Amino acid sequence: MFLMTFVGEGLFEMDWLIEFGGVIVRVFMQPFIYLFVLLLMLSGYWRIKKDRQNFGTKVYPYFHEAKHTWSISIMVGLILSILAIAFGFVISIPFALLLGLVMLIVAIGNRFSWLSAGYSLAIVSAMMYFLNIYGENYLPSNWLHLLEATDLFYIPFIIGILLLTETWILAKLQHDDTYPELVKSSRGKYLGQHRIKKLTIIPFIALVPGGWIEPFAEWPLLEISGESFGVMILPYVFGFEYTVKSRLPRDAAKWLSKKVALLAILILLIAAGSYFVPFLTVVALVVAFLGKEFIQLVYRSSEERRTPYFRPAKKGLLVLGTLPDTPAVDLGLIPGERIVKVNEISVENEESFYQAVNQNRAFCKLSVKDLNGEIRFAQRALYEGEHHKLGILFVKETDSYVQETRLEKQES
Repeated sequence: MFLMTFVGEGLFEMDWLIEFGGVIVRVFMQPFIYLFVLLLMLSGYWRIKKDRQNFGTKVYPYFHEAKHTWSISIMVGLILSILAIAFGFVISIPFALLLGLVMLIVAIGNRFSWLSAGYSLAIVSAMMYFLNIYGENYLPSNWLHLLEATDLFYIPFIIGILLLTETWILAKLQHDDTYPELVKSSRGKYLGQHRIKKLTIIPFIALVPGGWIEPFAEWPLLEISGESFGVMILPYVFGFEYTVKSRLPRDAAKWLSKKVALLAILILLIAAGSYFVPFLTVVALVVAFLGKEFIQLVYRSSEERRTPYFRPAKKGLLVLGTLPDTPAVDLGLIPGERIVKVNEISVENEESFYQAVNQNRAFCKLSVKDLNGEIRFAQRALYEGEHHKLGILFVKETDSYVQETRLEKQES
């Protein structure tokens, strides 16, 4: 008897191992992977095209939107996988298709802000809710049955965890994680801004109803409480996007991270209460969508009211950004710092900056006013073939602004 039990347990464990091996293979059969790559390529193409228009060169390469996200996405995916298997979260194929449809629409519009879980999962949940009620006249009965397999009770918990992930990425934002841009003001002057834009893929494992798998493939199925399930990795495409005009990018990211964290905690608390009061699941989903929209509206309103941060100045040159692998990076320049002197020569525009750099093509010394308002010195040897402006991006000056500055200097 003991031997039979042992063999039976061994076969059960073998089924699990075979099934999890198949999970890795099946992940490349899902459209989410290719949608993720498509989004990255389209985003990179549009970004580089805009860079060439603004600065005459690309700033960051393709796929840069996913930089500094992989360790976080794998860790969050592992947490979600453990929770999904432990609590029996089931992904229905209609649910996955609806989620893919929402992401495809986002891809067409190039709006990463709608890839935040507060939007995408809340929208998909609303679609599922109404399809469960009114879908009898539009969907086959077997699809409705599969749609009901995904319990909406779990969705607010997933949204809360993913919003905490957004908080984590925002809080750890690096200086090279944002994208400098130029825009024209209503007065025709160029202003600088930064775009916080991230895209990653969070792979987490969940159960799939065996009834959907059996007609298409002979994959190993797991028997749980008398029902058969397969195991599938759902490569959830995760992203967010914010535009920063009136403050430093890292300051904006910290402000946003605190607000998103508060929203995530509120959603998780309401979701926990839905265990006792089921209707709170709907409340949690509504709070997720409206809360994310409220944060966006408050943030955008604040940005519009405040004075633009990156604009031409009368004294010194404000650093909008730096090109990778250029002297600017070695000199430690970051967005928001102001270059006052180059090789002991005061600079007020790009023309005087370029002339000062050419005073000594073998060495460069900068006097820089840092983010604390203190002067620091940065110096570096220069080599042939390096960027003629050291790889520093400034806010472009319009002809009228240059003429006004020259007139003011003559009058003084």
